[in-house]
Amino acid sequence: MPRRQGCAVHLSEHVIRSVLAPNPSPMTLDGTRTYLVGRRRLVVIDPGPDMDTHLDAVADAVGDGVVVAVLLTHTHPDHAAGAERLAERLGAPLHVAAHGRLRDGDTFESDAGDVVAVATPGHTPDHFSFHFPVADAVFCGDLMTGGMDTALVAKPEGDLTEYLASLERIRALAPRVIHPAHGPAFVGDVGAAIDAYIRHRQEREAQVLAALEAGAASLDDIARHVYGRKLHLTLREFTRGTTAAYLEHLERAGKVRRTPTGWEALED
Repeated sequence: MPRRQGCAVHLSEHVIRSVLAPNPSPMTLDGTRTYLVGRRRLVVIDPGPDMDTHLDAVADAVGDGVVVAVLLTHTHPDHAAGAERLAERLGAPLHVAAHGRLRDGDTFESDAGDVVAVATPGHTPDHFSFHFPVADAVFCGDLMTGGMDTALVAKPEGDLTEYLASLERIRALAPRVIHPAHGPAFVGDVGAAIDAYIRHRQEREAQVLAALEAGAASLDDIARHVYGRKLHLTLREFTRGTTAAYLEHLERAGKVRRTPTGWEALED
């Protein structure tokens, strides 16, 4: 059954709860998840969109608890638009890397255990994940998307080289569960899920190289060759940026180069 929006769901012995925002779309799937960590002394992760119904639901889930920190994985509106209003409403400090108020290794104390900031750039330069060691859990923001083996990495914000390194940083934490901002959690063999994400990127890289070998040279031609013309209109707008991220990554690896007319593959 589809997840009901606006209802706090207990995920881990009443220590981790999530509230699903009513903002479904091709990019957000069933909506953006706001996570609450702790029982009475809480940390809130990704307040979500600036929607009264959602912010009310998060505040209701907090109840008469005390929020010690409101954390952002990154500043895209579906995660951050409601952040300032929620932080003010809850009387809690807002921590976001883009404002210089979040650094790698920063630790926030809930009554259920520490939440540790982990820099995971790639989706955006300022992207962070949050490690909750007590539950062997990671809140990964948009680094991974539940139920899928890909997430958006598109220029000008995205960097595929950094993104792949961030996946490996999450792997090194050895979590039992990864909670994404969109879609269901990755539970169990999360290493296999990370492998699937990396494998998807490798397959796309091969498709980009195949497009070049077939004669595509411009960014638009390469994107059409790789993604086709049947994508949802909203997603189609991102294919140029995604293709540019692959080309930049391949350029760093010495596999392609820029030309006066676009791009070309280099011989091994």
